[in-house]
Amino acid sequence: MPGVMAGHAPAVSTVELQPTWLLHHTNYRDTSLIIDLFTLEHGRVSLMARSARSARPAVRALYQPFRPLLLSWTGESELKTLIGIEESGRPVDLDNRGLACAWYLSELLLRLLGKGQPQPTLFALYALALAQLAEGDQPIEVVLRTFELHLLEALGVLPDFLRATPDGRPLEPARRYRYHAGSATAVALIERGEQHGRLKPDRVAEADVRGDPAWHADGVTADEGIEVSGRTLAALAGFDLDDATVRDEARPLMKRLLRLQLGERPLKSRELFAALSGGPAAPPSGGSPADPPATDPEAFS
Repeated sequence: MPGVMAGHAPAVSTVELQPTWLLHHTNYRDTSLIIDLFTLEHGRVSLMARSARSARPAVRALYQPFRPLLLSWTGESELKTLIGIEESGRPVDLDNRGLACAWYLSELLLRLLGKGQPQPTLFALYALALAQLAEGDQPIEVVLRTFELHLLEALGVLPDFLRATPDGRPLEPARRYRYHAGSATAVALIERGEQHGRLKPDRVAEADVRGDPAWHADGVTADEGIEVSGRTLAALAGFDLDDATVRDEARPLMKRLLRLQLGERPLKSRELFAALSGGPAAPPSGGSPADPPATDPEAFS
């Protein structure tokens, strides 16, 4: 019968010096932590860090987000045991707004990535986004929207914006569309009617010959859509967010796309930022080693 021979314990898997970003931690019992990580070769991982809170100060200081780490762990279960932690570089130096945005990106990873699914490209893009937030050379909206697009692509749910029309016709950059995220359909808007030389202001969507795009693909959930230009959809397809108008139109569209993946449970980072705008507040539920600062929630998706 296949299996482990009597008298022999199964081999325990050990990972050594894995490049890692700490996303979140939760206090466990009196002195330990449960840490949620994003790693280069193993994707998202949860570890038990025994006695982490009673370690010497130099070691306790390593359990911080936004600093590159090398971690080692062992175990076969979903919750493995940390056996080594060391820094692999300087912490990312973020100002208040950059730090808040970094918390937002981390929460997206926590909510959307499954455990044990390697995402080496996304790992590099997360590090790049943190560096861009620290440098401040790019508009924050460019950094956020670009990472959101890459995240949806890594999850395999990024729509094909260039082929979104119901009949397969190419997008017209100058034309306005109503983009229905649930069905990934862009329905062209047209001016209807002309009377006494004046165009009526109302615009209506052309009929979708293969179904009503005003409804989610599940046939139950209403999807009123987001008005957007063909130019913006084409720019999103090319991950091009240099234009301010494109960024303005992309924000509500990306928010709708992310909501499809996140569900109705709100992001804790957004709730926290709103609470902090009126003064000091506690860190997110579960505890974190640094308090995210107040910022404008509308900077986020």
